[in-house]
Amino acid sequence: MPEPHWKVEVLLAGSWRGATSVLLSNGRSHAVVDTGLPHEAHQLVSALGARGLRPEDVKILINTHFHVDHVLNNWLFPSAQIYAPKESYDWCRSLYDDLLDQHDWARLVLKYYPETFEYVKAKENLEKMRNFVLRWWDVKRLGAPTQFKWLENENLPEDIEVVRTSGHVPGHVSLIIRNSNGTTVIAGDVVLSREHEERVLTMIPFNRKQFQADRARLLSIHGRMIPGHDREFVVLPGITAL
Repeated sequence: MPEPHWKVEVLLAGSWRGATSVLLSNGRSHAVVDTGLPHEAHQLVSALGARGLRPEDVKILINTHFHVDHVLNNWLFPSAQIYAPKESYDWCRSLYDDLLDQHDWARLVLKYYPETFEYVKAKENLEKMRNFVLRWWDVKRLGAPTQFKWLENENLPEDIEVVRTSGHVPGHVSLIIRNSNGTTVIAGDVVLSREHEERVLTMIPFNRKQFQADRARLLSIHGRMIPGHDREFVVLPGITAL
């Protein structure tokens, strides 16, 4: 018999500061997409518990990318395989290492965000990002190295489509799930919010032109949209509705 279609539920709703976490269930398997920040761990476990699940029941994690607000509760799921883009993993690990350089971080960060000074309040925003990373970044929270399966070489279970959306950070991926109830897009940070994306406390895109193209491509898909830092909404032909 074919596997049942995936049911998609929001575990942690995204906000201007915190990232969205999503549960996929098909009756036999459970997957969590993005796991949030350390102070949200109890909320994530409680949200699973409300659905009759424990972290050890989750056998698949999917990370859209490795910004700190999306990955630092991976460690809660030691029984899971972690599917993620290695390009984003390597890029973010390198970025965070350079941000730890007390004296030269402001120059080093321009390797990763070369368009920084095209934005207003660039220096202020860089300092906020660095402080955020210094507060939260802990590589041990990403999970054990043996858990990772890189999406460049590995396929997700059937009916979970991976879309490369690398304008936000290199290697970033979004997910599309199609079932009898319609289409759901789990955008990650390619669609930060329905509107007023500049208010979201996250870093500027790695490549603004590509980011805008990625965002437009996802918003052209009619159905349920789950952004990285906002409540979900519906995209219909000619209409975007809550």
